[in-house]
Amino acid sequence: MPLIHVFDLGNVLLLYDYGLFVGRIRDCCREQVAIEETVAELYRQSGIGRGAEFEPFYQTVVRSLGLDMPLLEFRLAWSDIFSRHDPMLQVVRQAPRPRFLLSNTDACHVAWIEQRFPEVFPLFDACVLSNQVGAEKPDPAIYRQVERLSGVPPEQHVFIDDMPPFVSAARQLGWRAIQFTGVDDVVRQLALLNAAVP
Repeated sequence: MPLIHVFDLGNVLLLYDYGLFVGRIRDCCREQVAIEETVAELYRQSGIGRGAEFEPFYQTVVRSLGLDMPLLEFRLAWSDIFSRHDPMLQVVRQAPRPRFLLSNTDACHVAWIEQRFPEVFPLFDACVLSNQVGAEKPDPAIYRQVERLSGVPPEQHVFIDDMPPFVSAARQLGWRAIQFTGVDDVVRQLALLNAAVP
């Protein structure tokens, strides 16, 4: 049986630049200290990556940074940070089916990606998204959801992710995993892993 290929989304299939978001809101904030770190912490606290509503997160940013920006403009600034990583999307197209997407994300980003990059999600037989599952990597629950959908043992999955803690979590659950550092390295490691599978 071929390995089940499981791909992360951000900075693997779609590159993103969080600095673009920070730059767009900076001039609209009364409080200029540590905007990037403050918003990142408010995001973690908000739970939107686990399915919470987006507007309370926005309101918390408004209060914390004195943000003067309408909600729709903030949503656009939050979402318009992605660009396609075409070489990795080609790696996905060449991977055997079934193949899976496993991503920490939120409903706002999902809607943006569906609209701006409509070809991405259909590349997969299933998309396991943290905001829909209610758990974020490295929580074992989100990896186990992939296993439930694939119906194969942990060791039959190979996971590609750029974040070392998420790669480590997959390995601790018995998955094979590759830390994404570049396309050529992923292709090489996938070839080695697939060749080793009986």
